[in-house]
Amino acid sequence: MALSNRGVALALVGAMIFVAGVILAPLAVYTTTLAFFGLPHVLSELRYVDRRFGRQIDRRFLIGVATLLAIIVVVRSSVVFDVLSSEIGAPLELLGVALSALFCFGGNGLRRGLALFVGGAIGVGAATAPFAAFALLAILHNLTPLGFFWQLAPSAGRPRIMAAAIGGFIIAPLVVATGWPRAALANLLGGLAPVDPFGAGPLSDHLRVYVPPQFIDASWAIDLFSASVAAQGAHYLSVIVILPMLLQRVDPGALGLVARPDGRLFALLCVGVTTLGLLEFFSNFAQARAVYGIAASIHAWIEIPVLITALTAHDGPTSQRPIASDPELATSDASIARSMRN
Repeated sequence: MALSNRGVALALVGAMIFVAGVILAPLAVYTTTLAFFGLPHVLSELRYVDRRFGRQIDRRFLIGVATLLAIIVVVRSSVVFDVLSSEIGAPLELLGVALSALFCFGGNGLRRGLALFVGGAIGVGAATAPFAAFALLAILHNLTPLGFFWQLAPSAGRPRIMAAAIGGFIIAPLVVATGWPRAALANLLGGLAPVDPFGAGPLSDHLRVYVPPQFIDASWAIDLFSASVAAQGAHYLSVIVILPMLLQRVDPGALGLVARPDGRLFALLCVGVTTLGLLEFFSNFAQARAVYGIAASIHAWIEIPVLITALTAHDGPTSQRPIASDPELATSDASIARSMRN
C-alpha cells in the first residue's frame, strides 16, 4: 500500500480541502456525506468485520451478541416509529450495548478488564445521561478504524500506518475543535450563508448528533460538531476504501460467515442502496436519518465486542493469513481464533 510522493501530496491536498469544507459548511458536508456514503459505509464495515473476524468467533458468543443486537434493533425501531419515547428507548439501547461488552468478560485479564471498563462506562452513561452518552459514543465510533488498522497492519508497517491514521482521526479533528481554523477562515472570507442541499433544517437541529445536549448552546459546540464530521469523513474513507484494500493485500482469501458479493457486484449493491437512500434523504432528511440509524446501530454496536476481543488477543495483533510479500506476517491466525473462542 505504499504511495508515491505525488500520491501522498494529493492525499494531503484532498484532506485539507475536505477539512476546509467542513469548517466552512459543516451542515452541508455532514448531510451530503451521510446521504451519499452512510449506507455504503455500513455495508462495507459489516463486510470487513465479517471477512476479518467472522469465522474466528465462537458460535455461542456470536449467538449471544446477535440476540442482544436484535433486541437493540427492536428498541431503536420502536423509538423511530414512535412506539417508545426516546427517554425510554435510549437507556434501554445503551443497556444492551453494555451487556454486549460484558459478553467479552472471559479469557485473559486484559480482556476482562477492558470488557468490564467499557460495559461499566456505558452502563453508567445509560443510567445517568443517556443522550450525552450517545453523543460521546458517536464520536468514539468514528475512531474505531484505528483499532482495525492496528489489528490488521503488518508489524513492519504498523508505525507508519498508525501515524497516518492518527493524523486523520485525531490530530486534524482536534485542530478543528479548537475553533482557530473557523475564526481564521471567517476573517479571511467573511460570513458565508449556510448551505443546506437536503433541506435538513438549521445546523442547531443536528448538533446533538455529536454534542451532548447540555452543551448545545456552548460557543464551541459548532467546532466540536465540525471536528466530529471531519473524523466521520476519515471513518467513511477508511471502511469503504482503505481497510478493504489493506485486507486484500494481507489476506486476499478472507471469507466471512455470510456470503456477500465481491468486487463489482458489491459496488453495484452500494450504488443501488445509495440511490434509494438519496430519494428518501431528499424527501425527508430527518426521517431518513432516523431510519438509517437503525441500520447504523447494527454495525456500530457489533464492533464493540469484536474490538474488545480482537485487540486483547494474548499474542497481540496478528494477521489472519500471511502472504509471501509480507514475511513479517508469517504467524498463524490461531492466536485470534483461540482468543475469540475463550
